[in-house]
Amino acid sequence: MIFVEMSEWEVPMKQVINIMKALGEENRFRIVMMLRERPLCVCEICSVLEISFSTVSSHLKQLSYAGLVESQKDGRWVMYRLAEDAFVPELLKLIMSRFNDTKQLEMDRQLVLKATPEKCSALLRME
Repeated sequence: MIFVEMSEWEVPMKQVINIMKALGEENRFRIVMMLRERPLCVCEICSVLEISFSTVSSHLKQLSYAGLVESQKDGRWVMYRLAEDAFVPELLKLIMSRFNDTKQLEMDRQLVLKATPEKCSALLRME
């Protein structure tokens, strides 16, 4: 058996492939970009993306499987944040350094800054 020592910045190929697959879908990519701003609950993400709770939950499950997001219970809400793995922020920084169409991401960012779990859950109950 050959053992290869990896630094904190090196990632197994399978993990890189899973990350790329996860980021290859527009809503999942937007979710990850929103989570760069701050941790969010499912209802906040729903309100920004204007998609169903179950769809957002499915996307978050895939992002979690890829190692991009982590969750933590915070009172009534489960908050999602970017994984603390050192590789994730570096990868996102690299992507953003080559990304030139930021109009949608900036609109998402503005909505995230205005959103709160309380506001969003109230809106979801009204639907």
